[in-house]
Amino acid sequence: LFHTLFLGIKSPVDFVLVQNPPAIPLLLVSFLYCQILGLVTDRKKPKLIVDWHNLGYSMIDPGFIQLLARLYERAMAPLADGHLCVTSAMKEFLINDMKIIEDKISILYDCPPSMFQPLQLSDQHEFLSRIQKSLNCHWEKDLLKTQTFFTENVNGKIISRMNRPVLVTSSTSWTEDENFDILLDALITLDKRLKTLRIIVCLTGKGPMKQFYEEKISRLHFKQISIHTLWLEPGDYPRLLACADVGISLHTSTSGLDLPMKILDLFGCKTPVCAIDFECLSELVHDNVNGRVFASSDELANQLYSLLIPICDSKQPSEPHSFGNLANYSTNLDGRPRWEENWKMHALPLFCTK
Repeated sequence: LFHTLFLGIKSPVDFVLVQNPPAIPLLLVSFLYCQILGLVTDRKKPKLIVDWHNLGYSMIDPGFIQLLARLYERAMAPLADGHLCVTSAMKEFLINDMKIIEDKISILYDCPPSMFQPLQLSDQHEFLSRIQKSLNCHWEKDLLKTQTFFTENVNGKIISRMNRPVLVTSSTSWTEDENFDILLDALITLDKRLKTLRIIVCLTGKGPMKQFYEEKISRLHFKQISIHTLWLEPGDYPRLLACADVGISLHTSTSGLDLPMKILDLFGCKTPVCAIDFECLSELVHDNVNGRVFASSDELANQLYSLLIPICDSKQPSEPHSFGNLANYSTNLDGRPRWEENWKMHALPLFCTK
């Protein structure tokens, strides 16, 4: 890191922007780099800006090492010239616990990249046609070439299918940080209540516990639910989210002060979410406004039932998240800021101060 900073950067430096975590050794090295440049050059010392996405020490198991990491982070934090953080709760923590001056902190909420946006039905149909073979559902074996489980081409026009299944998606890292059993238990409970509604659940991501849960899923016997684990190309992941009726977030924060990027990705596609509750989630998910918040598998099962069952009463084909409360939640996601405007409003002023 020292080598990269001192020998790899040739042009003059006015600001050093670092993301935290990792705090060790990044905060110390970056601070020393700014101090040394201020001493050995005739230019003004570069300003150090820390972009707080979480607390580094919170990602270490409790014990002596975590205590040392916390002391290090608390010692280094006030030495920076400016700070960005992703929640109001984190700003309060930085002020009260890290002893950072409030005027040096700006809240910069994460925003989804531009690739996360709603899709036209024709684009949905093209994507769903490509992944159709991965969705080996037992309900329909004789689909026409012009059909997917969710869409169809009728005389050259792409429409949603009547009596289609609903699509639920969840992105997971397949680690112990996410209690995936909550979702499975909710689906088991939900399946017992369903009579005509069919649900396809697509799980994306990879991680150490993926095989464990795939084996567990294979032993489950659903009547109305079909679960699939997918590995998608980066460009196809936003398409899946845009095709979904609702997303599930099982992410909780190690610090309780940061927000799940996977929810922001869903919101970029105007897809509502059911998210497990934790300390600052209310800064992003407003219960019964742009999604639902749950604390248990039973609560999630009840929410999914009430959100998805209205499609069975629809008298016309329903596009993704266009029925019942999901339609209202999706509409409420209109007008969310994108990166460029958010950066100009909340981050740029830190780089314009003298």
